Amino acid sequence: MNRLARLPVDGLTIRRVVTALAVVAGIAFLGSSVMVVDPAEVAVVYRFGAVDRVLGAGLGFRLPILERAEPIRVTEVRRIELPRRRLLTEDTNLVELEIVVQFSVSDPILFALVHEDPEKVVAAEVASALNARVAEVAVDALLTTGRAELQQALMDASQKALDALATGVRLVAIDVKDLVPPATVVNAFNDVSSAKGDQETMRLAAESYASKVLPDVRGKASQLQQEALSHAAEQSARADGDIARFDALLPAWRSDPAATRIQLRDQLWADIGATATVKVVPPGTELVLPAGK
Repeated sequence: MNRLARLPVDGLTIRRVVTALAVVAGIAFLGSSVMVVDPAEVAVVYRFGAVDRVLGAGLGFRLPILERAEPIRVTEVRRIELPRRRLLTEDTNLVELEIVVQFSVSDPILFALVHEDPEKVVAAEVASALNARVAEVAVDALLTTGRAELQQALMDASQKALDALATGVRLVAIDVKDLVPPATVVNAFNDVSSAKGDQETMRLAAESYASKVLPDVRGKASQLQQEALSHAAEQSARADGDIARFDALLPAWRSDPAATRIQLRDQLWADIGATATVKVVPPGTELVLPAGK
């Protein structure tokens, strides 16, 4: 120990030691100051607890002790599954739903600062919008064609609420994973759905039959109408002829009724004789005359 104590310590040695310590301290300072931000993240830098800046992907710097950086994944699509719930529809029926919410971070500062647990806020707002929307729709619409409309309505209402709460969240998708009547009434609902399906099938069959039959019926109706018009025209012409013959005979009848009567009788017998057929049959033979004769 005495020999070490007697070693000379000059100014050059002291400067070298100080320089080495400074280099080490500088390296340590730079090592704790430099940070690498992942391409999928941004880093929110706090100085004395307040947000100072946001660092993008790549190399970034912060002051040790004075500054703290919080990485936030902004390109990640986060997922929340709402627990299965039973809700009342507009027509007082029950349905059970499972909802899956996907979202990403649109504003890292709001996402980091405004709410302690943004995911809980997202889940609560989507659930609130779900309750309100289901209460406005009838069960048949929900369980048949209304799923896509329900999802879009939830997206619109939930995003509006989340923006108003400054969550810094952008909804990517809301998927109605399951939408069914409760198990206690599912059989009855299936019977109703089957009956409605049968009704629709019968309606389509009736429309198909009508499309085949109606043209034929319309054609026959048109034909009957034309025949009726033709018969009416024929009867009208015959009536006009009878009237004309009556008008022609009227002056002769007024001047000599007896002679006119004889003339008409002779003309009638002449007309009958021109069309009559004489048949000779044995006595007692039964004759059957054709209809209209």
